[in-house]
Amino acid sequence: MSYRTFTEALKELNLALPAVNQPRGSYVPAAKAGDLFFIAGQAPRVNGELKFSGRVGRDLSIDQGREAKQICASNVLSHLAYATGDDPSKVVAAVRLAGVVNSAEDFTAHSQVLDAASDLIAKVLGSAGQHARIATGASSLPSGMAVEIEAIFQLE
Repeated sequence: MSYRTFTEALKELNLALPAVNQPRGSYVPAAKAGDLFFIAGQAPRVNGELKFSGRVGRDLSIDQGREAKQICASNVLSHLAYATGDDPSKVVAAVRLAGVVNSAEDFTAHSQVLDAASDLIAKVLGSAGQHARIATGASSLPSGMAVEIEAIFQLE
């Protein structure tokens, strides 16, 4: 599947390309090293507002965790859109996605939650969106957020 812009791709999926979230600490939101583009951890924030907080498996369902991860993935795509002039064809490959789930101690469905982010990136980028990944759990995350994602992409 090929789109002319990230904006159009998300619109077709009934999603909007969010504004780029600004960092909440002493770091940059994204950095380029050669042809690799590193995107710092993205929270489930829309227009700066945290949409999902708490622990998945205790305070939130798996479906709510998946919705939160999709927001995180949309935020990752907003950084890609900014870096590429909204042109998905400039993305050679999604290299790696790392997702953390703020989860209950006995929670084991981290991969199911992260699949929502992986699926969105693959839908938007097609075969270039296939990536390696890790899905882990944590006893807490900054701001009490439910999930977080960081990503590495290869750009032209």
